[in-house]
Amino acid sequence: MKRILIIVAAIAISLSASAKVVEKTFTVRGHCGMCKSNIEKVSKGFEGVQSVEYDLQGQTLKLVFDKKKVNVKDVQKAIAEIGYDAGKVKASDEAYDKLPGCCRYREIEGVSDHHMDGSGHDHHHAE
Repeated sequence: MKRILIIVAAIAISLSASAKVVEKTFTVRGHCGMCKSNIEKVSKGFEGVQSVEYDLQGQTLKLVFDKKKVNVKDVQKAIAEIGYDAGKVKASDEAYDKLPGCCRYREIEGVSDHHMDGSGHDHHHAE
């Protein structure tokens, strides 16, 4: 009987320690292929992130991650630290000013939020 209880306890501990994978999508401001590459690279840098996909046209980041290891707010802060507004976390002016001219989404005039396809920025696309 003692042996059965130990096995049951071990299984319960194993199940409670298993990953709690969730998906979260939030807005991230960006403009070109370089933005996409930078945003995805920073997001993938968190242990527990399983996949990231930045939609440049829709300006949204889809993050699939282990909820027990990753805090979405921390990912948003890391993205903001490299110059991109993410969710409710706005990049500081200092971080934004470090972005290359083609990535300065706040300064781009005549481009709506739904037409950020990065055209004319082919030399910035990730390899």
